[in-house]
Amino acid sequence: MAEIKVPPAPQLVTDAWMLMMGFKSDPGAIRSFLPTRLEPHPNNMVVINLYTVPDPSQTSGFGAYTLTYITVQIKGHDSYIMGSDIGEPGRFWVGYFNSSEVVRDFTRGVGIPAEPGATTLTKRKGKLKAVLEVGGHVFVEATADVGDKLQAAVGGHLNYFTQGRLQGDSSESTQIIKFPIPFVSRPVRTENATITFKMPENHPLYSLKPMGIEWASYVKGSFVYPQYEII
Repeated sequence: MAEIKVPPAPQLVTDAWMLMMGFKSDPGAIRSFLPTRLEPHPNNMVVINLYTVPDPSQTSGFGAYTLTYITVQIKGHDSYIMGSDIGEPGRFWVGYFNSSEVVRDFTRGVGIPAEPGATTLTKRKGKLKAVLEVGGHVFVEATADVGDKLQAAVGGHLNYFTQGRLQGDSSESTQIIKFPIPFVSRPVRTENATITFKMPENHPLYSLKPMGIEWASYVKGSFVYPQYEII
């Protein structure tokens, strides 16, 4: 088997179509996923992103891939949104399902909980359907009514976090790792969103099943996987 060549950070991804949603979830379940050093945001929000990068030329080294990630929002680590006095709360990765072994190796190396999974986005006559499959089983299914006209761009950066074991000069230690990810995205009209968790009920992520969608946005976005920071 040929050796996988993992590209260096930072990595650029351009013009990826993404369906993002924020939904309420059980506060106790959210708390259970976080290290003791991080506190849940009082909004009890989970943010999911289902997206595809079908053309290798959309990346600077990853190649084509699909991804669904699930994050819980955390307190005290808001990020910058261009032109806004209100920052977006930080996000801690709790699920990360990627179709590319290259991207999985890149992200696992810094503690992101990457697992194999395939995401599809299908749009017909204004109806969008997004599906995450893991091991041949549907884990997440989401839908929305979406438009075609790109709206004004939104930019800034989003603070993502994970907990990973990093190798030092003589020892390995567990650290909270931060990824300040710059982005520019252009949404389209997104209405009547739905989301269903279909993974087995004994799967840890099922405890975060949606209790009410707060927002949804279908966007064409570009962003950078940066070098990580230790906090």
